[in-house]
Amino acid sequence: MEKVKVGIVGTGYTIGIALPHVMAYKDNPNVEMVALYDEVKGKAKKWAKDNKIEDVIICESYDELLESVDAISICTPNNTHAELSLKALENGVHVLCEKPISTDSVEAKKMVEAAEKYPELVNMTGFCYRGIPAIKYMKSIIDEGKIGKIYACNHQLGGGRIAGKENVMLEWRMRKETSGTGALADFGSHMLDLTDYLLSDTEGKISEVTSLINTCIKERNVIGGKGKAPVTNDDTAAFAVKLKEGAVSTFLSSRVGLSAHNWEIIGEGGILIYFGDDNKIKMLLKDKDESFAFDKSPEIIDVPEEFKVKSRFHEQNDEFISNVMSGQKSKRDFKRGLYIQELLDTLAESTETGNAIKL
Repeated sequence: MEKVKVGIVGTGYTIGIALPHVMAYKDNPNVEMVALYDEVKGKAKKWAKDNKIEDVIICESYDELLESVDAISICTPNNTHAELSLKALENGVHVLCEKPISTDSVEAKKMVEAAEKYPELVNMTGFCYRGIPAIKYMKSIIDEGKIGKIYACNHQLGGGRIAGKENVMLEWRMRKETSGTGALADFGSHMLDLTDYLLSDTEGKISEVTSLINTCIKERNVIGGKGKAPVTNDDTAAFAVKLKEGAVSTFLSSRVGLSAHNWEIIGEGGILIYFGDDNKIKMLLKDKDESFAFDKSPEIIDVPEEFKVKSRFHEQNDEFISNVMSGQKSKRDFKRGLYIQELLDTLAESTETGNAIKL
């Protein structure tokens, strides 16, 4: 097969996710990065210049982009994912869509139904954190039974870019109509996917959820306008789940500050910790029938070379391109995106009702 011609839809307003997609594609010898499109006129051209992206077509319309490519990455606001994905599939284009798959499960189901109509096309949801070498290594340790039955987990993920009250404008991700939930979906989608990815084979699926959310910064300066307007979704979320076999996990998702991505998994035979270094983990093992020793701390361990990749986006996008070329289906497909979206919708319901919800 000739090189896969790839395009990017949506170049972003501030921290847009398009650049790591482009860098991953440019490093793939089986890809020809050919086109960019953003609905805001002039934005894609300026973005390409600012990021020194050369030899690409700056498309004037989405139709023009679809005519130019074999596959796309959709890096646009969440409320546009369904419409853009459906049109791409209808035009014979493979789709890698950023997470969360949509703003709610109703729209996500439309994407799954469309994908089922075109089984010859690859559909994939951007759960790139699976590609982190340390997390892949942790999964192998769990699957081998080294830490035994999982008892509990604590997972936190987020950032502080939008913690500023005046310098950060009212972006699409801060509006419920364009983003859906905020921090809950933004970072929670990754954490839920990782929890199921690492633990469902041994501990079963998520069987119960509960959630609390808050909007700490309640209004923002309007982009291109005067004055302020309300932020209509959450910037912090604390939630918890229980798995079928009894393991429980707590989560903190924050847009207003967090020290590091940290994930602690506690089992009958030890503790595994991802502490933000993609190529190292902390591990403490013990006899499964004994207590933890007071004088022992988790040891920092290098991830074996077999798990290492250039970046989590390289791992994700390389899989996407490999699937396009081979016809193989991704486990991170739209159905997977729908499953995570249904969990997010249930967590949002828990927030509204104040009750834990059994699935």
